Amino acid sequence: MGEAPHHFLVQAPVPAMDVDGFNVTTLGIVVFAVASVLAAVFYPELQAAGNGWWLGVCISGFGLGLIGMVYCLYRRARRRAGRWDRD
Repeated sequence: MGEAPHHFLVQAPVPAMDVDGFNVTTLGIVVFAVASVLAAVFYPELQAAGNGWWLGVCISGFGLGLIGMVYCLYRRARRRAGRWDRD
């Protein structure tokens, strides 16, 4: 009766592997770059099948990944400079 309630889900005290997200963002950019090249090579077939929009999605993913990479680099620089306030 005197013991504290035990919660079913308890988060383990494990540090994050990629604190600033740079590695994940870089991987996403590489995947979208490869997909963009493949979509450009096979564009006539994609267009004939009604899936020509895939090329635009791949290029957009690549561009947004670059924006995300700039943000990750900004976060990394702030962490290293000691100006981190958990945004």
